[in-house]
Amino acid sequence: MKQSVPQIFQERNATTDQRTEGVYGPGTYTDTNFIPVPQDSARIFRELITKTPGFTKDEKLLSSVNFVGNDLPLLPGPIKSQALTAALHAMAGVIGHEILQLRGIQTSGATTINVDHAGMYLATPALVHVDGESGPSLLENPQLPSFDRGAYIAPIKMRSQAIYPCKDGAWFQLHGSTFPDPVLEAIGVDPNAEFPTRDAAYEHIKDRIQNNFTSRELEMIMVERGLCGGIVHSPQSWLETRMGQILASHPLVNYKQVSLSADTQPPVPFPTLLQTGGDARPLAGIKILELARIIAAPAAGGILASMGADVVRVQSRELVDFTPAQMCGLMAGKRAIHLDLDEEGDREKLRTLIADADVIIQGYRLRSLERRGFGQTLALELAAARKRGVIFLDENCFGPDGYYAERPGFQQVANAESGCSWVMASADVYGGFDEGTGVLPSLPISDMATGIVSAIAILSMLRDRAKVGGSWAGCASLTAFQVTSLEPWVGLYQRDVVERIEQTFKYGRITPDLFVVELYYRIVAAWDRYAEKNEGGLTKEEDFYVHFANSIYGNDLRILAPVAKYTKDPASQFHCNGPPVPFCFHEAVAFL
Repeated sequence: MKQSVPQIFQERNATTDQRTEGVYGPGTYTDTNFIPVPQDSARIFRELITKTPGFTKDEKLLSSVNFVGNDLPLLPGPIKSQALTAALHAMAGVIGHEILQLRGIQTSGATTINVDHAGMYLATPALVHVDGESGPSLLENPQLPSFDRGAYIAPIKMRSQAIYPCKDGAWFQLHGSTFPDPVLEAIGVDPNAEFPTRDAAYEHIKDRIQNNFTSRELEMIMVERGLCGGIVHSPQSWLETRMGQILASHPLVNYKQVSLSADTQPPVPFPTLLQTGGDARPLAGIKILELARIIAAPAAGGILASMGADVVRVQSRELVDFTPAQMCGLMAGKRAIHLDLDEEGDREKLRTLIADADVIIQGYRLRSLERRGFGQTLALELAAARKRGVIFLDENCFGPDGYYAERPGFQQVANAESGCSWVMASADVYGGFDEGTGVLPSLPISDMATGIVSAIAILSMLRDRAKVGGSWAGCASLTAFQVTSLEPWVGLYQRDVVERIEQTFKYGRITPDLFVVELYYRIVAAWDRYAEKNEGGLTKEEDFYVHFANSIYGNDLRILAPVAKYTKDPASQFHCNGPPVPFCFHEAVAFL
């Protein structure tokens, strides 16, 4: 049932005893007392599961979740992304135990989440080490070929992804994404113009926007041309939009049973331990097709691969993507193949994969694959023909419906529209930003967090398919996660806590011109300094990593390990059987 506008605001205003309203702008709710991150993660976990339809009420499983780690948050700003992400990883761990029970594998039911590890998970693309080398220099490593087609190299193209003041005083998140040229051309900027520095390129675009466009005009230009971008809203002004209200009518973990006909599909039991050759991870024997690029949907596939699933990533060599240096942490345990949907032979190969898959993860623009003949409808038709239900998960920016649903959008757009960029600027400890300015949260937070939201939805749907049968469909939204992180029941950190974080880690000021790649390497460098000073912890904590020897990238490839730990059930602990591989690496086109 959809909520009315008064209902939404009534619920947001319900938590007042422990919150101060308006500290960081309209629609913000700040804690009155600081709660250490492990305890706050446990509180958020308990709140979140009550807001997640279908989540278990088994108190043995819920009370067996243990959050550990440092009290102080490790991310700049007041948004509790770390604690919320820790809670989400705990949810995935709990459902993993449910699935193991359905497989006839008895476990302790215990899940341990280190909240520091959960915070570092949000920086996964930056936490790649090849033979001791890490950081921005990996982007130049010849063993890690580029797939970005120059989209991020020139200063003018890099600054097509920044936040700019407009003629009306509002701010706008421009986003050239993987195709900066049409975005720059839409505002009258030459995408081939040369500038000596990124600062000079930023000022050039800023002058063009500030003198010629209101934020509403820019929004309409991007909508009309099918391009990325979004107004920097306050949390309240986003909820006052019709799109904000439509998105708020859905739970964060959003899925349902679906069917094309009255035909019923019987329950699909999980493979037994014998059938999986003794693999006691929750998803052993499950076949997952990943149709996605960039970060969020591949993050979901990465989590599910670590839980034992056979994940086949399908991609075209012609599509722009991040470099493997940034995607290594999301590729472990997967096979990656190239298919060209303009080639009839490749179309048939994809159809064969869809016909055999248990799960399909779709990370392109909503219904874009449907228009190519490979969307949810085909998956349901093939599932009906085989009489075995399928799981279909859409990951996108704005959710399953509403007038923004088919708009393209990346995590920076979700930050702007939801109010997160507004809150980050309002909380700047260095002062000086005008009200309404936007700056990015420091990491690809909504990307990585939406990855775990997607994984939770898929785990839930697989569990329910095993119990009641049928096919299931879900949607995970970048903006939905960001809006959830601003809810009053989550709360925001007080200004003195934000100052303590900055004093501890010395991240430096985040400004509207910076791109997320620049920011996440800065954050990791600060964690490195902290670990050196304290002789361990964070980036020096080996328990947070996994090493692969003799990978295609080098003799020692180190990436972040799965966050959820089954320390009492080591046979079922999440891990990937193989190292990351480059995009389009394998020739095989069949599930194992």
